[in-house]
Amino acid sequence: MNTKIVYILVLSITLFSSTTNQKTESETFIRSFNGNHISKSKMDTFIKKQMDSLNIPGLSIAFVNDDKIVYHNALGVKNMETKETVDSSTMFDAASMSKTVFSFFVMKMVDDNILDLDTPLYTYMEYPDIAYDERYKLITARMVLSHTSGFPNWRYLDNQGNYNPKGKLAIQFEPGTKFQYSGEGYEYLAKVIAYLKGVEKNELQDLIKVAVFQPLAMKNSSFVWNDYIEKHRANGHFKGTLNKGYSSSAKDPNFKASASLQTESKEFSNFVIALMNAKIVSEKNRNELLKIQSRKLATKRSKEQKYGLGIAIEESDYGTNYSHGGDNLSNTALYMFNLEKKVGYVFFTNSENRNKFQMNLLKFLLTN
Repeated sequence: MNTKIVYILVLSITLFSSTTNQKTESETFIRSFNGNHISKSKMDTFIKKQMDSLNIPGLSIAFVNDDKIVYHNALGVKNMETKETVDSSTMFDAASMSKTVFSFFVMKMVDDNILDLDTPLYTYMEYPDIAYDERYKLITARMVLSHTSGFPNWRYLDNQGNYNPKGKLAIQFEPGTKFQYSGEGYEYLAKVIAYLKGVEKNELQDLIKVAVFQPLAMKNSSFVWNDYIEKHRANGHFKGTLNKGYSSSAKDPNFKASASLQTESKEFSNFVIALMNAKIVSEKNRNELLKIQSRKLATKRSKEQKYGLGIAIEESDYGTNYSHGGDNLSNTALYMFNLEKKVGYVFFTNSENRNKFQMNLLKFLLTN
């Protein structure tokens, strides 16, 4: 065959292949919980409309299908006054979503025989803050992670939500007998693990970095404030104006197992993938995280909530969903995934409007 003709044929095949690949790449879809396939362009449009209508300054969002991130977007502004834009390096406050990551790390400690879920924590380390109440000797890691320790959310908040900086830690019911959401329990457990590992509490960040963040390419995620976060963190907003809320900051930089994680959607999605596919921790202990451990009873305002270890569990028409939200007033976030369908998402905002965005997003995913 003529060399020139062969060259033309090869060039034509190459160009066709390239065009086809580009088309396939541009038309990649996001698979939803119920099997719907949503184009990236349609998702872009939805997100921008929601940010405008809900007055969300900045957003970081990602979707996971199987073991891959199929969509990632970071948009809006970090600060409504300076108009500095959000990009893929912008960090957000995970708030209480920190609890799932810390629980995952705890299960790695269980895998490594550092800790047992059902051994009373006082046998590892005495806790002077609550040693005056003998019932504290019943508290285990399982109780802490499933919010059945008997502790209040925070010692410095009374039952009416009033702030008292001199508030004394108390046990409000027999540990293990019912559900009560508690950040105090997580901080107690963090102190125990730090003691067992022979490090200061803030140094747990270094242990989590090695055990979880590095293997999952979460290179900038941190439970402790640092220079990178100072430079790249989005500012919080409440009702359209700048507001510091309750987030970590240079003035409050320390490790809080319950609330101090700073991250963004792509990095957190790698963690969601690890949860779905039993990476880092054993499948046995991953399943323990996702097993119903406690139940928050229904009230006139809310339905019953099932809880695993650092994660909420809810049945739906399309299977079991696992999720956790974060809310530090001016920074809110949420992730959700379905293990059976192998789909999920995570988003972070620098506003108070997580709930409305979540409700609209889920409706969009299920009806488009």
